[in-house]
Amino acid sequence: MDRTRLLTGLVTVAAVVLATLPALVVFGLGWLSLGHLGVASSGEVPRDASSPEMWVLFALFYLAWMLGLMVLLIWAYDHLGRNWRSWDRAPRPEKKRRRRLGAGLSYLEGQEKGRRPGKKGGT
Repeated sequence: MDRTRLLTGLVTVAAVVLATLPALVVFGLGWLSLGHLGVASSGEVPRDASSPEMWVLFALFYLAWMLGLMVLLIWAYDHLGRNWRSWDRAPRPEKKRRRRLGAGLSYLEGQEKGRRPGKKGGT
């Protein structure tokens, strides 16, 4: 296994761990609760003590956290040479090759204009 592939896997695993980190901290420290999971289905479930404002704050923080994590993941992939591209199109040629192709087409176009009768410089 080459180094880039190994680092890509490690970055992906780190991103998944970092994605779950805020939820683990918030629920682990008891700042928010998911309800009482040990209550039988026929029993009375106690009310959730968490306020809706805390849930909204957590949701907004988590949204910002995930956006930042996405930017970090894209940056890491770019530095590893794993640039994203759409799978429904062929990869773009390198810049040097595109420039050469463009110059070649311009040259051929000039040659074609020179061969046409009635054009400036034509025979």
